[in-house]
Amino acid sequence: MLTVFALTILFSNITFAINIPLRVLVNGEELYFPDEKPFIDANGRTQTPARFIGEALGATVTWDANAKKAVFKMDGTTLELFIGEREYQLNGQKKQMDTEALLINGRTFVPARYVAEAFGATVRWKDEIKTVYIDANKTDKVEDEDDTREVAGFIVPKDTDLMVAASKDDTSYEVVFTIGFLKKDVEKQKDDMEKILLQKFSEETVKEIMSVVRSKVKDTDVIEARYFYDKKADQYMYMPKSWPIRGSTITLYIYRKGDKPF
Repeated sequence: MLTVFALTILFSNITFAINIPLRVLVNGEELYFPDEKPFIDANGRTQTPARFIGEALGATVTWDANAKKAVFKMDGTTLELFIGEREYQLNGQKKQMDTEALLINGRTFVPARYVAEAFGATVRWKDEIKTVYIDANKTDKVEDEDDTREVAGFIVPKDTDLMVAASKDDTSYEVVFTIGFLKKDVEKQKDDMEKILLQKFSEETVKEIMSVVRSKVKDTDVIEARYFYDKKADQYMYMPKSWPIRGSTITLYIYRKGDKPF
């Protein structure tokens, strides 16, 4: 029984460590969903808030409350998806899909693949990093899985100068972010840090962290040590003092779930 219990705990921890958030990229740009997030429905399709996916593709999106349908229009193409129905219309022609649009918490969700392909985009799904790649502009380079790496559940672009490293020792933190002022484009490092943190933590917490990070404009500026706590992930973070010296850094330690810094 003790062996079974130990294995249960072990595999539970492994599951948590590889719990990668679902991402949607259009022409290499990751879509940001401020409230309701995309998810995989019972039919294995990625459902995304209608307005965000439509506008990212360049379409105008409207909602017909009487007919309970989302209408997408772009360059002479009209797509109509009806809530709870597998039958949809593309330029007036009836078609069938293997899932349906949904209405959740007042937000219209639509299957990303059917919306994208209706407007000529190509769609790819990489299960190992939980990412949907939508290429709506064939002349643009689309970020592929080879352009990213996974660090403690975060998806990190390989071309960033921001350092994101998982803890290799038995410490109380799981990953550390480091912005280096001797590296090029410090502001991009800050932008990358914000995008990566939003994969896991609430917008409110990330905004609080980044307001501190962005207050250090020059390496001679000082940031006092402080702690952060995110209710969404139930995790603590610690930012040590950033000293006013040339080549200084901004460092953020993400504590393991369940560990407290004090």
